[in-house]
Amino acid sequence: MKKIIMLLTAVMAVHFAHAQAPDPDTTARHFIIMASIGNLQEINSGKLASQKASRPDVKSFGQMMVTDHSGAEQKLLQLAKTQGYQIPAAATMTPPPDLNLSKASGDDFDRLYIHAMVTGHRNTVMMFQNYAIAGKDPKVKAFAQQMLPTLKQHLEAIKALDEKYKNLVAK
Repeated sequence: MKKIIMLLTAVMAVHFAHAQAPDPDTTARHFIIMASIGNLQEINSGKLASQKASRPDVKSFGQMMVTDHSGAEQKLLQLAKTQGYQIPAAATMTPPPDLNLSKASGDDFDRLYIHAMVTGHRNTVMMFQNYAIAGKDPKVKAFAQQMLPTLKQHLEAIKALDEKYKNLVAK
């Protein structure tokens, strides 16, 4: 979570450092930036999980994150381009690896990854629901509505893994 905040702070600093023409819908631009950062973090963490997780179902979930969020990122960037939203480069670059996940292995990795995914997907579903309901840009709103069922499936899948492995304890 600290990395998300640091990355978002860097993105916003870059944004404010470069004067741009005002966006017609800053909430759509903000949503796109946040969704892009989220996609990239899911892809990065998913790659780690598909390599380092000790349980096949956690590895499989990680691979699903890579596949689904890679596709979502491509659609999102195309949408931003089509709608004319300028996205800072920092919001489309691979984020630094989560040091806790990178260093963890075995049960510790699985526990940390599952916890991060539950928290991350709850926040992501909430963000997408909010824009799907109250968003101003109809095409960005449609994207949020289109992605919500997949994100909700991800949340349910990771909550099931969390329940299944709730007894994993830190060593």
